[in-house]
Amino acid sequence: MRIKLRTKIAVLVLGVVAAFLVANVAWESSRRAELEEAELVQQARALSANMEAVWEFMNKNQDKINYDSAGNFEFKGLQCSIAGRSVGAFFSRDTDYSVRYVSDTPRNVADTPDAFEQAAIDAFRANPHLTEYYEFAEVDGRQVFRFAEPMDLEASCLSCHGEPAGEIDLSGYPREGLPEGYVYGALSMEIPTEAFVAASHQNAALNIGFSLALIVACVAIISVAMSHLVTRPLTQVRSAMEEVGEGDYSARLPVDKSSDEMTVLSSGFNEMAAQLEKAAGHLEELVAERTLALEHAYGELERQSMALEKANEALTEENQYRSDFLAMMSHELKTPLAASMAFADILRERRAAGGAPTAEDERLWREMEGNHKTLLSLINNILEMARIDAGRESFHPELMDIGDVVGLVQTTIAPLAGQKSIALECRVGDVPLFVADAEKLRRIVENLMSNAVKFTPAGGRILFSVEHRAEAGLIELSVADTGCGIPEASQATIFDRFVQADSSSSRAYGGSGLGLALVRELAEMHGGTVSLESAVGEGSTFTVSIPDDIPLIDATDERAANVNARDEEPREGHVGEETHG
Repeated sequence: MRIKLRTKIAVLVLGVVAAFLVANVAWESSRRAELEEAELVQQARALSANMEAVWEFMNKNQDKINYDSAGNFEFKGLQCSIAGRSVGAFFSRDTDYSVRYVSDTPRNVADTPDAFEQAAIDAFRANPHLTEYYEFAEVDGRQVFRFAEPMDLEASCLSCHGEPAGEIDLSGYPREGLPEGYVYGALSMEIPTEAFVAASHQNAALNIGFSLALIVACVAIISVAMSHLVTRPLTQVRSAMEEVGEGDYSARLPVDKSSDEMTVLSSGFNEMAAQLEKAAGHLEELVAERTLALEHAYGELERQSMALEKANEALTEENQYRSDFLAMMSHELKTPLAASMAFADILRERRAAGGAPTAEDERLWREMEGNHKTLLSLINNILEMARIDAGRESFHPELMDIGDVVGLVQTTIAPLAGQKSIALECRVGDVPLFVADAEKLRRIVENLMSNAVKFTPAGGRILFSVEHRAEAGLIELSVADTGCGIPEASQATIFDRFVQADSSSSRAYGGSGLGLALVRELAEMHGGTVSLESAVGEGSTFTVSIPDDIPLIDATDERAANVNARDEEPREGHVGEETHG
């Protein structure tokens, strides 16, 4: 829905004026409350002054009241407190006001202070300079202004309230033994606020009504002015622009002299229309030329697109050739290597039958077996990467027990750690049965554990731990060692293929740089992650986190998942390898 400019400006002005009105009402309300309070305080002070005048009058005339013309003393019982209380009672009876004298050690139960009055007395005693105490409150369902002044003991009051304490005074009450100046109580007043509030509300209503009338008048004046000075000229501009938009470049505006701005606008529009009319004749020729150029460029783009498509197909084929060649060569190396290991076992059995082998023979056999296992591990990692690159590596989730993984560590890795006198500890938390690809999880653990053994010096320590983080929905497998550690600069790329922490590690420990890359690939196939915490000289901790809610697939889905892997050979058990520095 389109809204006219005049309406927008009127609404804007109305909003601004309304905002000022609201602010003024808020300020007036705050100011009104302050004025009400000031007026009530003044009234309370005046009433208090009158009550004090009555008190002082009675105090100064006690001798005239209690002595007759012959000079005989006769106590009449009209002491200051009785007179003040009586005057306050008469005043309260005939008006909506309430005036009374209160004390927290009253001689009359009616003079017992309420909560407000007691708070006032406590405040006066705590602050000798405090001369008044007041607040607005609701009493018996009506709003009142409560005011209190301190009632200090003067010298004339000591005859009834001073020393000695316990002695009966003229009014028949025991003296309290209080000193001069002690805050004995307070003069308390309640003043109704209904009249003040009603008057304030009436004034506020008048102010709001006047402001609203002013707003309506301002909006009307602005609307008329906008219509004459802005809206009408802009409507003419819009009509002329629509004509130009439809191709009529001869449209012109009458020069509007209602304001300098509109004069400049109309003149500028006419100049623009003249230039457009002049340029329109030449534009058709340019369009024809550009059309031919675009057709030629489009044909060239089609030819380049076809060439790029052919190049992409060639690159895809070349990548497939590389993966196929890598897989083929790995298989060709794997078969004779496995046979060599078998022959080595047979040869050792024959040597054993002929007599005990020498220590040198045993060392050579162990070295041969180690080399064979290292080569077999390298080939298995290459095969695994080749299958992943070719999209032929399938995922077989199954329900498994973490005890199987712990058993793998104890049977496969423990002997390797024992050869280097490395302390190997397995720590398993409360881990339930979970779903994972058991073979791939075995490969992950073997690679991480073999790395830990490789890079942990003799006498070191390796900790393999498994935890179930139920709140995060993760199974976490951690391998921590006390090896040489990984420099911080190398940690960002340690999981990339063929990347090692540094060349010196590669020369000292061997390896292809595929182990940790394979760990990350296999973890991601589970929907998980692998992380590293390490410091040079302090060791490394690798943590693999996989979800604890991987779904099982039925037999049909599993057969379908195995289609891409039908030509693969079973993977022999091996010890993983990597150089992490």
